[in-house]
Amino acid sequence: MKYSGPGNIPLRQGYFTKRNGKESGFGWTKIKKKHAITKYGAIEFVTKGPNRKNQGGTSYKQWAYAGKYNCRNGVCRLVKQYKVIVAVQESKKHSGRDGKPKGVITGYCEGVIRCPAWVSTTLNKQNQGIAAETAPAVGETLRSGHEPLDESFRITVEVAATAADTFQYKAGYKPLADTGAAVRAAEETRYKASYSRLR
Repeated sequence: MKYSGPGNIPLRQGYFTKRNGKESGFGWTKIKKKHAITKYGAIEFVTKGPNRKNQGGTSYKQWAYAGKYNCRNGVCRLVKQYKVIVAVQESKKHSGRDGKPKGVITGYCEGVIRCPAWVSTTLNKQNQGIAAETAPAVGETLRSGHEPLDESFRITVEVAATAADTFQYKAGYKPLADTGAAVRAAEETRYKASYSRLR
């Protein structure tokens, strides 16, 4: 997987076990079973990001943020934010036969054992470059990034004038002729949303 350190870093299948009240494991199995991060791209978004801190020797901690906003009347307010941490081991001492570093040890949401499902989805979409470009006027929207998220943001809606501003009325006893796809498309109101920070 892409990595902000040297080269790429493996995310190995690994394992996760619980015995006699003790847990052990590493890799993708531990991340999914223990911490409920279920999207490979969510981990990659963190590992290829700029936030990287040495934890001693060849161990590193990396992090990113995922947030949930509640939107109402054109203003979205942050209601929950998680710092998602990924631990990486660059040492080849305990690597497999491939001679590559051990790789990703674990990934989790700071402060909880199991991440909510929306965290995986949000980071994965951001990693794929398909994060939502617009936010609903009412409801929830999700965002992620490598810096703590803004407490709120405003949605501005611009309505472009179209042929829908002019109406023609027809009546008849037979079905009216089809106006064609181009005219139907012009009859729809156009909305464009953009984000700007509250000041």
